[in-house]
Amino acid sequence: MNRFRKLALVGEGVSVLSLIAFTIACGSSSSQVRVFDVYPNVSNVDMLINNKTIASGVAYGTASAYASASSGSQNLIVEASGSTSPLINQTISLGSGSSTILATGSGAVAIADNNSAPGSGNIKIRVINASPTLGTADVYVVTSGTSISGLSPTFSNLNYQSASSYQSLAAGSYQVIFTQPGQQFPELSTSSLSFSAGQVRTAVALDAQGGGFTTAILSDLN
Repeated sequence: MNRFRKLALVGEGVSVLSLIAFTIACGSSSSQVRVFDVYPNVSNVDMLINNKTIASGVAYGTASAYASASSGSQNLIVEASGSTSPLINQTISLGSGSSTILATGSGAVAIADNNSAPGSGNIKIRVINASPTLGTADVYVVTSGTSISGLSPTFSNLNYQSASSYQSLAAGSYQVIFTQPGQQFPELSTSSLSFSAGQVRTAVALDAQGGGFTTAILSDLN
């Protein structure tokens, strides 16, 4: 009986060790991150996570390429390129998938991305509101040249520093139009955007550095 009891204990020990190893592996999972520079009055920024440079020389209104970082709570620093004085220094939580970090004048915000491929013949598009001046907005994603009069918003009441869900659409040409909530007078509109099947894109509304508004399109996949 003692011999069998010892074998049982060994088996339990192996199970516990396996669970510990699994937990450690999960805790050290990797995240894919990029920074989108919307910090006012700064032309280019660098991003560091736990004092490791993840992106450098990112121009205003553009995003860096994705880079690997550990998931979980991490120390994030954003600096003006060529400077070691942080514009942003905060703790940020990163998921195990992909994230876009908005570097703004009021801090950094991590937005989870979904870069899985759309269905056959389709695209996926979402919208990020990175314009403090625009504020909360209704967003219409319509076939290029289509009037929004009488249409319901594709995304309603999109707040500053927020992202919409992803919309799956047939490949083609579209415009993204921003209005004040409940109104249909365009405050901001992209030009005609042509998308090919399989692409995933993010349209961003932001303040133009010279005043007014502008948009940017981020290539998430393909």
